[in-house]
Amino acid sequence: MTTKPISIAVAFLLCELLVAGCRTDKSSGTNRGQAIADVFVDVSQIHHDVKSNGDSWDYLWADDDNLYSFACDSRGYGTQYRNFNFNRLTGPAWNQLAGEIVNSMDEYGKADQSFANGANWKTTGAECIDGVFYAFIAENWYGKQRAYGGAARDPFMRQTVNNMSLIKSTDKGKTWTRGEKENYDAPMWTNKLYSTAFFFKYGQNGGNTVQDDRDKFVYAMSNDGYWDSGSRFRLGRVARDKIGNLNATDWEYFCGGGWTENLDQSTRVPGLPDGTNLCTMGSPIWLPSLKTYVAPLWHDIGRFTSWYYPPDVMFEFWQAPHPWGPWSRIGGKSAMEFIGDPGPKRIHRWYGPTFSPKFITNNLDGSVTAILLFSGSTWEDKPDSLYKNNSCPVTFYPHPQPKLRETFNDTDAKYSDGWFYQTNRNVGDWNNDAHVTTNTGSYCEFTFKGVGIEVLSEKFHDMGEIEVALDGVSQGRIQLYQDPMPRLYRIPVFRRMALSSGRHTVRVTNIATNGAFCIVDGFRVYGGR
Repeated sequence: MTTKPISIAVAFLLCELLVAGCRTDKSSGTNRGQAIADVFVDVSQIHHDVKSNGDSWDYLWADDDNLYSFACDSRGYGTQYRNFNFNRLTGPAWNQLAGEIVNSMDEYGKADQSFANGANWKTTGAECIDGVFYAFIAENWYGKQRAYGGAARDPFMRQTVNNMSLIKSTDKGKTWTRGEKENYDAPMWTNKLYSTAFFFKYGQNGGNTVQDDRDKFVYAMSNDGYWDSGSRFRLGRVARDKIGNLNATDWEYFCGGGWTENLDQSTRVPGLPDGTNLCTMGSPIWLPSLKTYVAPLWHDIGRFTSWYYPPDVMFEFWQAPHPWGPWSRIGGKSAMEFIGDPGPKRIHRWYGPTFSPKFITNNLDGSVTAILLFSGSTWEDKPDSLYKNNSCPVTFYPHPQPKLRETFNDTDAKYSDGWFYQTNRNVGDWNNDAHVTTNTGSYCEFTFKGVGIEVLSEKFHDMGEIEVALDGVSQGRIQLYQDPMPRLYRIPVFRRMALSSGRHTVRVTNIATNGAFCIVDGFRVYGGR
């Protein structure tokens, strides 16, 4: 066995390396500093595709420039409800995609159709590599069922996953191999340690970079057998010219800074969470301009006894210079920060975040904006259900953003005629109040000291349009209307950072002419004294 330099960040795993007998190679070379200092999730731009139905959206970017995605427990963009189906999405922008069904995947059963052991088929990660589509599928047992089809339910009511296989299509998803019977009778992976895999994505058709030997290998990360809130991650890889063999023996796994063919000898990936209920990941993407990978992680917050109603769900964003780390947390946002649901049931949830490999934008300030995909509950097939193909922009900054100094209530602004003040709104507003107008031309002004400002409002299907001016200069028109879905509250509908230090004035003017509502909820001031 030859030995090459190993990262300082994984040196603490040398003892595991010696025990497991892992092979080292150049992929465990030196690490550099982390590239991303801050993250902003722009929930004000959530796109809610009312024509879609389903969850577990994970886009692959094909050689024909279209996006494709499986959807689980749903009809997708078709009419037949299946355990999962396959769809094509076309359009010029991330929020202008039109979907259509390609394959209803009938052989894998109708939605919620299970085997004798109670399991249902579900997908995780999908990717296009050298013109061929690939996807991981596995048996899933819902949290209300017995874990892995055994004798007892999971103590945390997690959805358990095992018996994963990789399927492929050479005709843009019209047909797939291996077949359902082969995947059921002889799954490629029968060890739950690797059963929920998501591909690392590098761009269209698998990417053409040599970063981390991407020209030679395909990487995929899995947790240890849970759709939600797993306990540890495993990193696998396969030679790019062998992935099409659909043979698990071609794969190897990260092991203390090296690689092993024995999954049981694999070790945790440095930096990533390692503990019960913390570990679920969507597709990581490579950001060339920042020379870093970013990945969305998520987990349920708090105990729950009814499937699937956790008290909250946390989305987190992590980065690493290599698939094997070391990983570090950038920031996070909980579901309750996305959407208003102040009632006693608190039933609305976002879940299942992953990144689109397309529509990644390098901004003038050096930041990079990617598109986050997610679904949510409840699950009715109606326009205002969250059980859709949802998306919003996430921006990663190479330099720290100004820190929040203070949140000011709407009562701290000055208002023209035409506004009325509402208290006890009970929809999630800051301090439970807001200023409201339907009068065209009515405005408010807020003067502050700082280097950054956010205007807080709501988005709903009874809202209109505003114009924002900063220090007398128009910043453009902002749409407060939201396609039918639960109300978005306390949303930063306008945000500007990197202002000159000193006093500034922001003006919000209602420009709707149809009697729609304009709401001012408050202001967040960043930096300054």
